[in-house]
Amino acid sequence: LAAREGGAEVVVFERDPLPRGSTALSSGLIPAAGSRLQREAGIADSPELLAADIRSKARNQVDEVVVRAVTTAVGPTIDWLMDRHSVPFVVDKHFLYPGFSAPRMHGTPNRRGEELMDHLYRAAIDAGVDVLTDARIARLYREGERVRGLRVERPDGSGEDVACKAPVLACCGFGGNREMVRQHIPIIADAPFLGHAGNEGHGILWGEGLGGELRHMGAFQGHGSVAIPYNMGISWAAMMSGGIQVNALGERFANEHRGYSEQAVDVLRQPGGFAFDIYDERCHQVTLQWGHYRDVVAAGAIRICATTKELAATLGLPLDALERTLASVASYAAGGT
Repeated sequence: LAAREGGAEVVVFERDPLPRGSTALSSGLIPAAGSRLQREAGIADSPELLAADIRSKARNQVDEVVVRAVTTAVGPTIDWLMDRHSVPFVVDKHFLYPGFSAPRMHGTPNRRGEELMDHLYRAAIDAGVDVLTDARIARLYREGERVRGLRVERPDGSGEDVACKAPVLACCGFGGNREMVRQHIPIIADAPFLGHAGNEGHGILWGEGLGGELRHMGAFQGHGSVAIPYNMGISWAAMMSGGIQVNALGERFANEHRGYSEQAVDVLRQPGGFAFDIYDERCHQVTLQWGHYRDVVAAGAIRICATTKELAATLGLPLDALERTLASVASYAAGGT
């Protein structure tokens, strides 16, 4: 959209029938500091504070040029998408995401990634951007130090060569490429992959083939709360609002507030490689704001129990262990420890 407004002739080549990708599988939330929505809500935040939170969460393993660029631009970008392209963002004021010092998650009303992607798709079409779907990029053509063209292939095997002044690779990661995951992120290699199947590392492999240097390949987005066998994510809002996770022994095993990527690794280390989310009606009501969570509820993945005894029986957990766990959590909530 920005390139189009700047006068460029823009063509988007999308490998799938619809431009959705991993964002559509997420809640579509964008962390932004200094947006108009934050100011209107009385939320004190700044790009500098967002940058500091990112450095802390990543234990200073960051590219400062990228951090400064993103944290400075993202707030004005939210305002621009609202004002120029009618994307209906709202800012979530109800809880803090792991590692954040202020409420700064911006999303569309139902907190659905596909909803955000549909708004962006419509905006691109309205702006005169050509979006060609079912168009897989097979190779890049290099001229000296620059990429000057690409090969586009269709599902029926036909293809064409396209010249370009400036290609932008928007290929996400490599979670769908098991070989690359085992090579670069062995700690999570055995986890189920629930991202977009097209995340096969094409952009990374192309960049490496052009002489690019690879760094930070061990970073990943995991999620410690995916309902099985439904393969549907349960928003971490339930945990950040006061919920906990326990293993098959009825024991809490980690600090859920570190974040859901960190928690994913610990969940896999538990007996059977799974855990239970336990939270109350208050947390449930907060999480119902997320459209994907409402889908989980509709699918029957959530069990409601009136007593600890009923909860233990429903989940097949030892009652005494579960009672000790919940008593310790109640002590934390009361400020006793």
